[in-house]
Amino acid sequence: MDRPGLIGVVRDLYEASDLNRRFLHVRFAPTTVGLEKYRRLVRDAVFPNPFSQRPIRLREATAIVTEYKRATGDLAGAVDLMLEFVEAGTEQAADLGYGSDSYFAALERKVNDIVRALDSLSEADRRAATDRLAKLGEYQGVIGWGYCDFLADIAVKVQNRNGGSIRKRHRRHGV
Repeated sequence: MDRPGLIGVVRDLYEASDLNRRFLHVRFAPTTVGLEKYRRLVRDAVFPNPFSQRPIRLREATAIVTEYKRATGDLAGAVDLMLEFVEAGTEQAADLGYGSDSYFAALERKVNDIVRALDSLSEADRRAATDRLAKLGEYQGVIGWGYCDFLADIAVKVQNRNGGSIRKRHRRHGV
């Protein structure tokens, strides 16, 4: 295929759907605005406005994270989106009392994915992700289903890997 033909295919793909437009924008013009758009999409799928009558769409949120990672190859951005997923789900469970075994299992899978990715991040990105994981530990005692215990265990695991900053923070907050 010649250059004009290839450009025509890309244009057709761009015009075909919102998903293609998002993918092409983040692939060829990556910006913090693009990552922020993905954050909003993840949050809206995991924790839609309770008055909107929209369903919770965890699979869609997972697909959005995967789409971002495939489009950009940006592991730090993908971890950021997974953290957004977990934070939104945890907030929803705490604020609205929402939850089920499958819901918390999905949140736990995301946390485990984040922990597995930590060693591949830069020091600054790892520290930021670790801080966000530690902040999730502040929900201890607010959510049942063993989920808060899981978050506390993860905080200890991450603390042991990254030198103690989480333990100090938890002691300060009484966790």
